[in-house]
Amino acid sequence: MFIGMATVPLYLHKIGDARYGVLALVWLFLGYFGLFDPGVTRAAVFHIARLGGAGEEKERESVFWTALVINLSFGLIGGLILYFAARPVFMSTFKMPQEMRAEVMASLPWLAASVPVSIVAGVLGGAMQARESFGLLNSITIFNSILSQVVPLAVAYWHGPDLRWLIPAVLITRTIGAIPTCLALVRIMPLGVGGAFAPARVKTLFTYGGWITITNLLTPLLTTMDRMLIGSLLSAQAVAFYTVPFNLVTRASVIPGALATSLFPKLSRGQHEESAELASSAVIALAAVMTPIIIMGMAALPIFMRFWVGAGFAQHAASVGIVLLIGVWINSLAFIPYGHLQAIERPDVVAKFHAIELIPFLGLLWVGLHFFGLLGAAWAWTLRVAVDGALLFAYAGQIPGWRRMLPGGLLVLLGAFFPPTSIISIKSLVEIGLLVVSIFWSWNVSPMVRSSVLRQVGAKRIREAV
Repeated sequence: MFIGMATVPLYLHKIGDARYGVLALVWLFLGYFGLFDPGVTRAAVFHIARLGGAGEEKERESVFWTALVINLSFGLIGGLILYFAARPVFMSTFKMPQEMRAEVMASLPWLAASVPVSIVAGVLGGAMQARESFGLLNSITIFNSILSQVVPLAVAYWHGPDLRWLIPAVLITRTIGAIPTCLALVRIMPLGVGGAFAPARVKTLFTYGGWITITNLLTPLLTTMDRMLIGSLLSAQAVAFYTVPFNLVTRASVIPGALATSLFPKLSRGQHEESAELASSAVIALAAVMTPIIIMGMAALPIFMRFWVGAGFAQHAASVGIVLLIGVWINSLAFIPYGHLQAIERPDVVAKFHAIELIPFLGLLWVGLHFFGLLGAAWAWTLRVAVDGALLFAYAGQIPGWRRMLPGGLLVLLGAFFPPTSIISIKSLVEIGLLVVSIFWSWNVSPMVRSSVLRQVGAKRIREAV
């Protein structure tokens, strides 16, 4: 996150707002081809997590190789489809300068090659998650994230802002970054214990993964169509004004994402009642942690963006980020029922909800853009994740106590109405007051957070005494 904050102004300075917007559209389009993971990665995590006992090493390895072969096959097919589908999309759909359009067209082979690389990397990371090797996986991921941010920027400074160089730089970096994960899996799974591709497991993976496939098909539409339509209806520069705050504020999702990822193997192995109790505690703890963070973000975002990317850019982008932060708070809490439903073998519920949301969201997004511009797109995204979260919580009624987090939502909404434009102002004082109230509420609402803080304080005192 910090590397991204450091590099975005450098990217904007070196390649410009419009080219940065085009690059964002390229990666959004590429991300949509993650649908060629037919739900097998999540299915592999589920089954490998369940095969966690001693004496099940061979079965675990068989699941891994079967998932890897399936995803590689689908990734190669997806790469071919992207190669032929991208040309008409980038030639006529998105508004961009003609010279940038030519750069994207020349990079199509590299974009196509990115699809199988990304999908295979998903299986590798999923296997490490299933084995709960989060420390090592995070270390590798952080290293790869730094490389993927820094290397293309270095290429831009060395060779210029031509996308024909930037796009291959990202692909090569991602490919090299998969090597440490492969080496780690040899020991963690472990690999080489006799497991192999097992045709009999294909049906098992697809049975669970079929609904995940639908989710993978719909999720990119729900999460990227805002920027796609901005690029089609407004301009590449407007994409940059929206993408920069979007990428910044959604970084807060690393906290619920990390918790949901680490809980998924445990929820998959646990009994129904145990899973519901664990999920309930996690939701309340997330609300307690995320509420002060989001309010602090609302207080700091307008001022920070003025110093970060300049007053002119911040004038367009800061208000978008404030609205998106409301959605980030709601979406963060929905991570838990989302993962819980998949862990209790109900991935169909998530897929059905996404299907229900798609058409209304696209209509709301078009209306918002047409009448309110970028701010309308931000509200459309926020309302969509609010509906999604409400549906997930309503169905996952077996997660008790979730209503206790509603005061946190009220504090977040109040924070959105008082974003300060200067450090010393009435709005700044209001935001500080809301932050203090949110911290007090967080301390009292979640026994899990409270006990964790007290344990850390106690451990620190013991270390100081020693």
